[in-house]
Amino acid sequence: MNSDSAVESFLRLLRNLPAELMVKMPVLSDIADMSSGITGTQPGLVRRRLDRRYARISVVHAELGKLDFKKAKPGIGLEDMVFAQTDFDRYKKISREDFNTFFDEGLDDFTDVFYKNNCMMDRGAVRKAIFHWYHLEEEHYYCAVVNPLLLGIMRTLHISLDFAPLLRAEETRGECEILIRYLQSQSALGDDALSDLTRNFPLLFSGLIRSLNTVTVIHPDGMTTTLSLKNETPPVLYGTFHPANKAHTIRLI
Repeated sequence: MNSDSAVESFLRLLRNLPAELMVKMPVLSDIADMSSGITGTQPGLVRRRLDRRYARISVVHAELGKLDFKKAKPGIGLEDMVFAQTDFDRYKKISREDFNTFFDEGLDDFTDVFYKNNCMMDRGAVRKAIFHWYHLEEEHYYCAVVNPLLLGIMRTLHISLDFAPLLRAEETRGECEILIRYLQSQSALGDDALSDLTRNFPLLFSGLIRSLNTVTVIHPDGMTTTLSLKNETPPVLYGTFHPANKAHTIRLI
């Protein structure tokens, strides 16, 4: 059996596991569904990550489209021009949905290094700062005074496209270990299964990435994103998003 066939067998196994177990393996569960074309009413973890990437790309495209280049001063860079024409009042009142997308669950979209380099603090400190200043009233989060430090953080999280990998090897392996321990409890695997996982995980992870090739995701606004694979070693997965019907391709893994 070749590696792709082994991965397909692995994905079929996942699709037939008890729902209460799959809750503990959100990455593997979503890969299994996406690779088979299953789309539920509630998107899983990986699809939510794609939705958030699409949302940030859409914000960037919208802001670039609103730029008035006639207001640009000689010698000013694009980043400074964007900053000068930004409406920062938008960060005083944020819908619950947008707040979750960009500033709550969306904090997962960036690496620890990103926070250190761009916010000068770790992820936990960024979250603490945000929830210190913002409070929820009905369907919106409010901030009475957006201070310069908080403004810089919010702006960075809102428009940065420096994403973490869509799939992370360490979390995927952790979920595989959960699966193996479950199968061992059912006497379906021997004691050497975890050591086999350690030895073969790079091949399994590459196969999981390949299983997403040609997958199409539909975002909440009806626009689609197509995943595509570039056959390198290790494989590279790209996503072609369509904000405002304009193709925008980024590397996902």
